[in-house]
Amino acid sequence: MADGEALFLFRAEASRAGSLNPLQKHAYTSVIGLGVLSVLTGLAVWKPVQFSWLAWLMGGFHWARLWHFLVMWAILGFVFGHLVMVVLHGWSNFVSILTGWKKDPEY
Repeated sequence: MADGEALFLFRAEASRAGSLNPLQKHAYTSVIGLGVLSVLTGLAVWKPVQFSWLAWLMGGFHWARLWHFLVMWAILGFVFGHLVMVVLHGWSNFVSILTGWKKDPEY
């Protein structure tokens, strides 16, 4: 079983050393795309006359609003998932994210 699948199903500990596992790569790539979509849908909702072509690409103003709402919920889900990981893997991991280093790394 791959590390990403093991983490997603809470079945095993992922390998600590090395690069990101496939689930992490997918999550971080997806959130970059979500960020771009949130900006584009936000522009279409903020200035619907000036960016009418952008709203048209999204299916109209109503659909641009709906897409923006859904994208923002997806970003919140990403943030919530990270908060769950902080709770599951300990406070010291969160502090190392803020400081950039860890006192006693396990790897």
